Amino acid sequence: MLSEALRTIAAEAGVAVVDTARSDLWAPFQQQVASWLAREGGQAERSALARLAETAAALRTTGDAEARAIAARHAVVWQDRFIALLEQLAADERVPAADHLRRLVRDHSSGSTGTAAAPGVIAGQNVRIQADHGALAAGVVNGDVHISFPPVPDPSRG
Repeated sequence: MLSEALRTIAAEAGVAVVDTARSDLWAPFQQQVASWLAREGGQAERSALARLAETAAALRTTGDAEARAIAARHAVVWQDRFIALLEQLAADERVPAADHLRRLVRDHSSGSTGTAAAPGVIAGQNVRIQADHGALAAGVVNGDVHISFPPVPDPSRG
């Protein structure tokens, strides 16, 4: 299991892939990410480059209405890929690899990636949080939460 710090780096890198795919910094960043993912180069690097190209193409061909949803999906997919690779590494290799990924994001991405302290929420657009069936949903709760249900209306009142 990865530490929260390593998961945060993976999340930031996932968002950076999506953000940078739409910028002039994409070509060098794409190459660096593919190299980081492949580790030993060769076919694995070509495969990573192809997946990165698919992400960039998907982001470029979407309309405004669906762009945010597709960007969010791709950010999560890349976050999961970074986490999977970090989890495959030996424990003593994880921190250096994550530091390398953090530097890569810092040095080559568009720089628009934000971070929120845990437990926190950061969003570049609207966030919709919804609860159903008497449940509670919140982005961040500071303090106590008390739930009370409204009284059932009198049948004569409809």
